[in-house]
Amino acid sequence: MSFVPFSTPQPGRDKTWGLLHSRQAAQLQVPNKPVVFYDAPPDAATLAQIESVHVWAPHGDPLTEMPALIARMPSLVELSMGPGAIDPSVMTGLRADMLPDSLRHLSLHPSQNTYTWKGGAMPRLESLTVGATLRFEPEDFPALMSLSAVPDRRGVMLDRALQLPLKELNLWNVPFDASVFNRLAALPLVALGVVNGRTLESLAGIEQLAGLRSLLVKNQGILHTIRPIAALSNLEKLNIQYCKRIADIDVLGELSALQELTLVGCGDVGLGTLEETLRARLRRPNIAATQ
Repeated sequence: MSFVPFSTPQPGRDKTWGLLHSRQAAQLQVPNKPVVFYDAPPDAATLAQIESVHVWAPHGDPLTEMPALIARMPSLVELSMGPGAIDPSVMTGLRADMLPDSLRHLSLHPSQNTYTWKGGAMPRLESLTVGATLRFEPEDFPALMSLSAVPDRRGVMLDRALQLPLKELNLWNVPFDASVFNRLAALPLVALGVVNGRTLESLAGIEQLAGLRSLLVKNQGILHTIRPIAALSNLEKLNIQYCKRIADIDVLGELSALQELTLVGCGDVGLGTLEETLRARLRRPNIAATQ
């Protein structure tokens, strides 16, 4: 469930079609996955039914050109590309005019560590995921509500993100300390993720993000203080994974709005009898490898 008010929600995985060349069909080892071949396209009626597409190519037979068929999918809401055998030039050469106007969600996982969007304005795009350090101009994405990417150490991407109408932000390989929450305070975020990093010792300042309903904290190697989340009175969903130095886990008992909790791989953080209380109270508790 997403807390972001997209005009068109992301389709479920069961509605995602694989887009590939017909010669590659035998190598796509995903049972019952619907596929469409860009070298042997189906009729217009079938293309009109496709809402979500994942572009795929096997190793040894890389994709070297963006399939023009994508632009002929009038109902396409979501497009994902990579990871996989996709030539870097396909990603870097991607342009807005190659994509249908219906597209709202774009996910790119390039092989290179840095990705610069040079494809022009996408005024209707609402969510963007890039599995690399992202460089972009805010005016290209005026309707963007959800951004997931790797931030640069200087914080240039963050500064540009502040110019967007974001409701959700997911930062991967976080190079910042708790001052990052001061920078994000101006955004009306309902969902935040901070994944991977060794600089975040405390969540101090996160209380400024009073509208947060969902929080993901994962693989933060030196994080020890999470008590500031007690001030997040709207927090319904909390996901903490592989944070083994947390010293104030008892704060979980103070989250009155919490309904869903994932607490996995945190080791001995002093959870004790609070686990039983949480399991009894919460609608969806998932507690494992944590005590």
